[in-house]
Amino acid sequence: MKGLLEMAVVAVLGCGLIGIAVMLTILPAMELLGVIRRIARGDYRPVILTGRSSFLREATNNLRLIAEMLARQKLLLAEEEFSLSMILESMTEGVVITGSDLKIRLVNKATAGMFNLMGVTEGLLLQEVFMSHELLGVAQRAVGTGEVQQGELTFGIPGRGERSHLVVTAVALKAPATELPNGLLLVLYDVTRLRELESVRREFVANVTHEFRTPLSVINGYLETLGEKGVSREMQRKSIAIMQRHGDRLNRLIDDLLTISRMEERGLRLETAPTDIGGLLREVIQQMESQIAESDTQVTLEIPEALPHVDVERYRIEQAFSNLLANALRHGAPIGGEITITAMREGPDISVRFRDNGPGIPLQDQPHLFERFYRVGGDRARQTGGTGLGLSIVKNIVMAHGGRVTLESSPGEGSTFSIFLPLISLHA
Repeated sequence: MKGLLEMAVVAVLGCGLIGIAVMLTILPAMELLGVIRRIARGDYRPVILTGRSSFLREATNNLRLIAEMLARQKLLLAEEEFSLSMILESMTEGVVITGSDLKIRLVNKATAGMFNLMGVTEGLLLQEVFMSHELLGVAQRAVGTGEVQQGELTFGIPGRGERSHLVVTAVALKAPATELPNGLLLVLYDVTRLRELESVRREFVANVTHEFRTPLSVINGYLETLGEKGVSREMQRKSIAIMQRHGDRLNRLIDDLLTISRMEERGLRLETAPTDIGGLLREVIQQMESQIAESDTQVTLEIPEALPHVDVERYRIEQAFSNLLANALRHGAPIGGEITITAMREGPDISVRFRDNGPGIPLQDQPHLFERFYRVGGDRARQTGGTGLGLSIVKNIVMAHGGRVTLESSPGEGSTFSIFLPLISLHA
């Protein structure tokens, strides 16, 4: 009996010891194992163990430090990824990143805009998204050689009917411990505007050459005639008059070139005075009577009786008015042309409008019309003697006076050029 009692006591003590061992070691270890699994899944919340034993204390502390470090690293990676994403999306240059197999990993917003891309592009091959042999060739050379490659692309944008010019730079991406590239970076620069300006400049040189050649040829022809013997006095007078007219034409072209050059390089220095805009417009029309008669155009001037004077430089504003009237005569209706010039007070400004009943200006040309050297309709402008400087001169003159110039035109419905001059002088 006594032996059975001792065995029972030992059994109870053993169970108690086992229970204590479970509470002090096994349960905390299982709880610790659960925290480890949570961290392995990427959940780095603070490590808090309810029943840790003394011999697991160090492991728990180390696990907490690891979780805190991983949480900080995750936050830093998220911030860097966000910063990189913001940089790529705000860049005006196009950026494309691919793997060594030329499968696309990233396309930024600028690239999507350049190529009018829609939908998901990640995971597709470069040649599937960008239908350009030049782009594919540059990319393949960069991956094959491991060196920086460059090229220029000219392509039509789907759905827009426009042509774009891009300069592409391809750089192979290599990890520090590898020799072969494991990716590719493509940077795209839009040089469409630059190429357009180069084309405009080439056309301008051709136009100016033509404008100089024609009067010079006429003058040389009449000089040869005057050099011959037996030229009548009537022929001499005629030759001199024609040479003088073409000489004046050359002087006007040279003056325009010098004017636009001085305006854009140094700006205008104005000597302003109160000026009667109505009287100035009448003088401009009177000076251009012969051109108006030659074009068989009806010019109407509408001015109220009490129009305030404006503080402007008379010569420059007269030049602007003359250019706008000449432009309306040149591009107005070939038969039955009508030009209406109106001046009135509009709030703090005096407005002067030149409205014609010509064919209007194509919509694609209107944003560029006041740019230096820009001409609408190359063949027609060449025939009418346009050089693309008149409207640019108008814009510079008006802006120098603190005003603005606008255009309203619809194809087939004529054009209206408006000048707004402030009544309060900026040069007082």
